[in-house]
Amino acid sequence: MNQIKIGKFIAQMRKQQNLTQREFADFLGISDKTVSKWECGKGMPELSFMQPICKILKISLNELFSGEILTDADYKRKAEENMITLVKEAEKIKKNIVGGRVLGYANNAEPDIGEAHKTNTEFWSTIGSEFLGATSLPDWGGFFPSEDKLNLLGDLSGKRVLEIGCGNGHSLKYAADRGADDLWGLDISANQIERTRSFLETQGIDAKLVCAPMEDDCGLPDNYFDLVYSVYGIGWTTDLDRTFKLIHSYLKKDGLFVFGWSHPIHKCVSVENGKLIFGNSYFNEEPYRAGMSDKEIVMSNRMLSTYINALTDSGFIVEKLIEETDREKAMSADNDFGRKALMLPTVFVIKARKS
Repeated sequence: MNQIKIGKFIAQMRKQQNLTQREFADFLGISDKTVSKWECGKGMPELSFMQPICKILKISLNELFSGEILTDADYKRKAEENMITLVKEAEKIKKNIVGGRVLGYANNAEPDIGEAHKTNTEFWSTIGSEFLGATSLPDWGGFFPSEDKLNLLGDLSGKRVLEIGCGNGHSLKYAADRGADDLWGLDISANQIERTRSFLETQGIDAKLVCAPMEDDCGLPDNYFDLVYSVYGIGWTTDLDRTFKLIHSYLKKDGLFVFGWSHPIHKCVSVENGKLIFGNSYFNEEPYRAGMSDKEIVMSNRMLSTYINALTDSGFIVEKLIEETDREKAMSADNDFGRKALMLPTVFVIKARKS
């Protein structure tokens, strides 16, 4: 399906109806930025918008998919071509889940790393925390046992600590409250860094904060930290091997690396009519571009074995892999996310040591 051609056709027919992008967007209940993205060929309307678009623009679905006004002679031939194309496109589409949210759409992508960083930075600098929520210690994630129960980080008294993806700063405060006296935070978003800085200042806590992608060598000291940890951060990396090698270099000998992320089986399965439905292969690790409100993200799913093998290849010894559900929390939630957590893990946490 020619995304650029369809985008130009939407723009052409919108103008024929004497509608601005803002007016068209208002009819659909979306932002004019989303309309602009379609018309520039940088995205396609979700399925739920297609019939309303056709009604507003006075065109048929077949014409929308073709990106042109069709004559009677063209109509049947184009309908068959579009049907074949739609079947092929459906094979590429993945129903993915981040945290407790099913994505609006998720399509295979081969993103440029710089473009992926730009897209994800824009997401976290605007709606990220509000849209996905902010998970911080002692919580490792939805319906997962807390750090207070698991004690994976150990005694933090006098420790040098680095957080990957420091978000709102609450996890750094957790470390400070438990005696860590040299706090560092890394995040891709300047807005998130400023949020962390402002929060820690109100708590009288000093921390060194660095704005950079976790895959970049950003000048963090080598062989310095006793502990590096990440709560729902590591999965955003575009280069897992390089990220783990850098983290290994930051740690002292016998230093700990502890991180939690959405369990890969959780991201494959959604709840539909009370049943668990596979919407994506566990083995599919291709990068994807996904819709989040009027923003996008670029990510990759990874198998548990991918995380563990990358750790060992980087020189870590894996000490613990935890994939549990706090059943009491899940049962009290009384929603699909909670019912799902009773059947399969939604979060995993790995504790590794620099050998």
